[in-house]
Amino acid sequence: MYRICALFLAAATLASAEPRLQIVVVEGQNAINNSKARTGREPVIEVRDENDAPVAGVVVTFQAPGTGPSAIFGTGDPTFITQTDTAGRAIARGLKPNSSTGPFQIRVTASLSGATASATIEQTNAVPSESKSSSKKILLITLLAGVAAGGAAAALHGGKSSTAAATSTSSGSIVPGSPAFGPPH
Repeated sequence: MYRICALFLAAATLASAEPRLQIVVVEGQNAINNSKARTGREPVIEVRDENDAPVAGVVVTFQAPGTGPSAIFGTGDPTFITQTDTAGRAIARGLKPNSSTGPFQIRVTASLSGATASATIEQTNAVPSESKSSSKKILLITLLAGVAAGGAAAALHGGKSSTAAATSTSSGSIVPGSPAFGPPH
């Protein structure tokens, strides 16, 4: 009986020596990737132990979906394997979204000495719409072109108009006429 208790105690001690891991998503959660420009937000995670301390040397796998909205990593594959650095962080470098738009999940798995943890990172591939600043630029260019054309027309006519801009009478009233632009007479 004593022997069985000793074995059980040894197994319990070994089990408690194995680290329990947790994954904390640092960057990339709910990111919106540009499918048209093929630019996306690289996921960054941190692996922590049961004492909430960062763990270095943990093998981390990032897995994007094989079909539908998805991404590939710098390796050209939808799977990226790396290790955590001394701060317990791992980055899925070179993320490039595919041309399919919509939400998708990147599955993350961390493992060290038999201990594992997993998490998902939600991202969305989208094609950006025409921005308001682009519309404002087009409007500004159109207005400037109109002003330039008006200035050119005035220059061609020598700044003179065929009708007077306003006529003053002896009573001091102003009689409207056609507007004219140019240097004062």
